[in-house]
Amino acid sequence: MQLLRNSLFTFLSAGLALTAGCKGREPMVYVLASEQQVTLTPSASATSVKRGEQVQLHVQRRSVGQWKQIPRNELTPGQCWLYTQPPELEQEVADNVEWQVSPEQTVDFDTTFRMDHTRIATMLQTGTIVLTPLSAVRCEKDRVVEGPALRIKVT
Repeated sequence: MQLLRNSLFTFLSAGLALTAGCKGREPMVYVLASEQQVTLTPSASATSVKRGEQVQLHVQRRSVGQWKQIPRNELTPGQCWLYTQPPELEQEVADNVEWQVSPEQTVDFDTTFRMDHTRIATMLQTGTIVLTPLSAVRCEKDRVVEGPALRIKVT
């Protein structure tokens, strides 16, 4: 029992020493310093399928902008911030964009989480279906960018 108390005391003392060493140092965060240029590059596993077949959708997102590192206590109320600077290139974000479909209700999206971040779409109607990716822009409230449309021919 005495050994347990000594171990616990040592552990708590070390924790207090660590927090005391960090006292007075405000965590640093990243804030957006300029408007970003965001580009979406969509692709599909097939551009011609039969009705009822699935298509795997892909989107690459490139976001170029300037981020400034500041102490967290300098944030203004409501200001968007991140602990780490976001990546310029995200290889796969098809599950993280909204898909505009024309004509409406001609596609069924599988919303099951996928480790590869692709999106599976089942084509429900014959004809040409147009899928357009839309993405919110990080830390730019109400700003959405649109990528080039994909055209899937369904027979």
